[in-house]
Formats: sequence, structure tokens, C-alpha cells
Amino acid sequence: MKFFLVETFWPEKKGFVLHRDNIGEQYIFIHFLTPVTARLRGEDVDIRPGGCVFFGANTMQHFSSPDCELVHDWFHADMECGEIINKYGLECEKVYYPNNSDEISRIINDIKLEHTIRAPYFEELSLAAAEKMMIKLARSRTEAYVESDRNFRQEEMLTRARAEIHLDISRQWTVGDMAKIVNLSESRFYYLYKKQFGISPQKDLAIKRIETAQTLIAKKQLTVKETARLTGYNNEYHFIRQFKQITGMTPGRAAKV
Repeated sequence: MKFFLVETFWPEKKGFVLHRDNIGEQYIFIHFLTPVTARLRGEDVDIRPGGCVFFGANTMQHFSSPDCELVHDWFHADMECGEIINKYGLECEKVYYPNNSDEISRIINDIKLEHTIRAPYFEELSLAAAEKMMIKLARSRTEAYVESDRNFRQEEMLTRARAEIHLDISRQWTVGDMAKIVNLSESRFYYLYKKQFGISPQKDLAIKRIETAQTLIAKKQLTVKETARLTGYNNEYHFIRQFKQITGMTPGRAAKV
């Protein structure tokens, strides 16, 4: 399977509408991080944050975000994508809610990074990542959990807060600043965030910053100091230390890969 386009945390303004009468000879996957309304199989469907949808080749694609800004991960892939969708019993124009939405974002980011660096076997690794993602979606249909016990309003609130934080990684965020987005105390926000995403808000932001730095470094257009500044680090040496902690290599070594 080959990828034509891959993006993570892609933002659009409130009121955004996308309509394509026919998407052509490709498959499109979208992981919505904010609420949208999509037209699926001829009906308008409200999709909660975390919802995932495949659009099949030569079909219409339509969705809108009338009430808030839209943030989503997505990729466009060739016709082989349809075979893999079928392999795992998935369907196009059906909404899937993964048990861990954050994991889907990370997988798409891995694919994007592979296509930015284009190291040997990047296509094979991208395919393996895509299959892993599809397995996660297929598994989410069968894993037992009580939907009525989930607080969807709370999940949506935190997912939207996370998207806002990740779209502004150069800001010097404190947990207090993050908590203000959703009108929670620092301690309550920290607890709920870690419970929902399985990671502390500070660590999550650090990983997002380093993932973005990896993409910038791979393009070989910025110095380490410039990359550090753009990803929210006032101290270049702190950036280098955290980059190595998360990736296992220094920014300088990553630039040579």
C-alpha cells in the first residue's frame, strides 16, 4: 500500500465544509479529534472526537464542522488500502471509535515521519503501521467495555483541550494553563488527562514537541537552535537532552539519518 498524503493534527477553521463528489482512485482515512457531521451512506452522522472513518475509492466525501474548529489526522492511500480494510473486516463509511484515540494519532504520525525521512524500507514500515492501526480499529469492535460507563462529554472536552495544546507547541504551557481551557483545577485536569490518554499532560506535550522536531530536522532546513525555538524550547541544551531521551539519538545524529 502506498500513501499519497499523510497529515496529523491538521486544523481547519470553525464552519469548515469539505465536499468531493468523487474522491477518485484512492482511499481516504480520517481520525477526527473534534466533533464533525459527516455524510455516510447517504445519511448525516454526528461523529464524536476520536471517531475514525474510511472513505472508499470513487465515492463521495462530505463532512463539516459548524460549531468548532476542526482538527483531524488523515491519509490518502492507493487502491491496495481497500484490500487491507477487507482483510480485517472493516468497512468504509462506518464510524469506528478506538479504545485509545491517542494511539491512532501516534501511528499516523509515525507514517508521516517515515515519509518525511524516507529512510530504507520506509514504505514497508508505513504499511506495517497502517495494518497495526486497522487491527486496533477491528479489535475495538470486539473488546468488552460498557459504553454507558463512559463520560463522552468529558472525553470530548479533554480531547479538544489536547488538540488546542498540540496545535500551539511553541507556547510555554503550564498544567495550570492547560486546565484553564476546560475550567478544571490543576489536580483534577492532571488526573483526568492521564486517565484518558495514559500519559501526563507534560510528557504528552514533550513527545509531541519532539515528534514535530523530528519532522523539521528531517527536512534539513533549520539549525538545531531554530528547531528548538519553534518547538517550544528556550534552552537548546534542554531540547537536545529531551530529544535524546525520547528518540534515543541526538538531533545532530537524527539529521544525518
